[in-house]
Amino acid sequence: MKRDEGIERLSACFHWTEFDGDDKRQYLHQQFVYDNVMFAVTRGLSWSAVGQVANITKDLLPKLKGLKTSEVICLAKDHLSLIEPRLSTAHHAVLLDYIVKTYVPHQRLYQAFLNGETGLRRIRCELEIECPPHPWPLSEGTDAVELEQQRDLKELSLAQSRKEAEIKELKETAEAQMMAALRASLESLPCEGWMSRQEVEELLRSFLQSQGDIIMEALMKEVCLTEDLLSQKSQLVQRHLTNQPVLPGKNCVVTPTKSKKKRS
Repeated sequence: MKRDEGIERLSACFHWTEFDGDDKRQYLHQQFVYDNVMFAVTRGLSWSAVGQVANITKDLLPKLKGLKTSEVICLAKDHLSLIEPRLSTAHHAVLLDYIVKTYVPHQRLYQAFLNGETGLRRIRCELEIECPPHPWPLSEGTDAVELEQQRDLKELSLAQSRKEAEIKELKETAEAQMMAALRASLESLPCEGWMSRQEVEELLRSFLQSQGDIIMEALMKEVCLTEDLLSQKSQLVQRHLTNQPVLPGKNCVVTPTKSKKKRS
């Protein structure tokens, strides 16, 4: 007898009121009971026990709604203990194991079934796997040491450009300050009359002093920027010398050894 025929014949033996009006849920309920009944038959249980298994599993499934796995196991164990005459320890353990293994791996599906969520939509995602690009031949690659040197030179070039831009801005600022000092000195000259020699000398001394201070400050800042750039270059050269591989045959000193003669 085929499975569908067996489920149909089993359904005629009970009143399926648990999911009345919902054919899909009712049919899944009948499948659950049928599978457990057929397992009991294959394990050699008496027909009386098989009938009780059908009643127990029919009553059991609706009660599993919202239960955790541990609670499901306890409830199934209690229901199997109601079978009379009492099942042997082996039959009880086998039936419990089958019910648990049938339900637990599909617990989320059964819970959706028990909660009436049978109209869920299936969402399908397509995953496209692309092969990695084929690597270029090693002969067309760049040596690791050479690549590092190129990166360092590029970094040094950028640093030099920044320092040169800062020095240029520094000179422009100094020139602007000198012109401002010159205008201030010219504006301090009297519009009418004459100035004494002492006043002229004092004005020139003040002007030259301010110009000298501006030039000295600009030169000191320029020296600091230049020293920073030279320090970076020195560190780069030192690093390249440190990382430079030693070729075989170089820096090797052979120490001659004297052979000892044995005395006869």
